[in-house]
Amino acid sequence: MSKLLNTLLFLTSALLAHPASAQPAPDFELTLDGQATTVVALSQERLVYLDFWASWCGPCRYSFPFMNQLEAELGPRGLTVIAVNVDVDPEDAKPFLAKYPADFAIHYDPEGAIAEAYQVPGMPTSYLIRDGQILASHVGFRQSQAQVLTAEIVEHLPNP
Repeated sequence: MSKLLNTLLFLTSALLAHPASAQPAPDFELTLDGQATTVVALSQERLVYLDFWASWCGPCRYSFPFMNQLEAELGPRGLTVIAVNVDVDPEDAKPFLAKYPADFAIHYDPEGAIAEAYQVPGMPTSYLIRDGQILASHVGFRQSQAQVLTAEIVEHLPNP
């Protein structure tokens, strides 16, 4: 049964990874250090990797080091990584972040409004966004697919 479930999850992820056409990315206010600022990156030319996560999410333990690597290696080339925490109590994220620190922007969405706007189907879910358009989405995270995901992101970055 688990092999069938893994196959279905992989196929679903593959289908979500390449939508037939770009879809609009809902705008939202990004709160950093208690200050609300507009997420300009969603409507600018920079490429945005937007990730939804929760402290109870097992695969998120592996996606955070991956996103740190994306930020370090591809940030200078034009990638912005933003992670949106969906825990009802943002305090629940603190132990997770102490164990898996983030070198990228973290936003809190305790009401779930942003996750609802993006119709997030599970944790983690990531979206690749440029010019306010969702180019691709991925449900779940597997270390074995990190190279493929990185290659997909690099395809959308300007040449060095």
